[in-house]
Amino acid sequence: MPIDQDVPPLWDTTDSASAFEPADWFAYCSRVNGRDVPAVPALAVQSVINEPLADIHLKLVEDRYGVRRDDFTLAGHPFATFQHAGREIVLAASAKGSYAAGGLDELIALGARRVVLLNVGGALGDEPQVGDLVVVDAALRDEGVSFHFQAPSRYAHPSAELAGRVEAAARQSARQVFTGAAWSTTAHFRLSLKRLRAFRAEGCLAIENEAAAAFSVGHYRKADVACLLHIGLTLRSDRFEVPSAASAIYGPAEAEAQLDIALAALVANPE
Repeated sequence: MPIDQDVPPLWDTTDSASAFEPADWFAYCSRVNGRDVPAVPALAVQSVINEPLADIHLKLVEDRYGVRRDDFTLAGHPFATFQHAGREIVLAASAKGSYAAGGLDELIALGARRVVLLNVGGALGDEPQVGDLVVVDAALRDEGVSFHFQAPSRYAHPSAELAGRVEAAARQSARQVFTGAAWSTTAHFRLSLKRLRAFRAEGCLAIENEAAAAFSVGHYRKADVACLLHIGLTLRSDRFEVPSAASAIYGPAEAEAQLDIALAALVANPE
């Protein structure tokens, strides 16, 4: 059958076996590291926030809990395990964008079952504002990774239970909190105004890079995933803007507040 060159390859292949799984990579990592594959706790945080301070959340847990990171996966996805409120928790760091889905897939393969994703994004309208938090309850799939894990659809969704616990914990903080949809895209410098305006009108509160893929990875791997998004910039005027009152898009105070919300949500979740 001839191939229609104008049709993108978006058919559902999620029931097809993969030529490369995390276990394959871990076998290689074991040979290189000279040790067995480590196991991580079921409760997990994944942070993709690397600016302005590299691995800001990973450094925070290292300092706070006196633990050391593990680079077993050799893929720029270090993690650290620590005890919080009597529970074992792992925090993993990853680069932003599509690369984060691979880090999440590895984290789940190592044993994580309930994961709170911490990321940064931009507001699409007047609310939320810079400094506010958004619990993402749906992610518009304007990226590519999610379609390898979940059949084509307009939105990917988090674990409703875990997202509810994240929202409850967030509303106990001093931050302004919103719950709603986000536009997931990894085309940082191709934020088409037609798309921006259409998705704003559709009800998307924010734009970010990772939530759709994370929710779809969780769905495929049968793990609960939720997302807590920090608003670090705005596109409400149809242009990228960081208000002059904001000294940085993201800093230590924001990082600590976001981490504490994720931890409260995880320890509130039953075994």
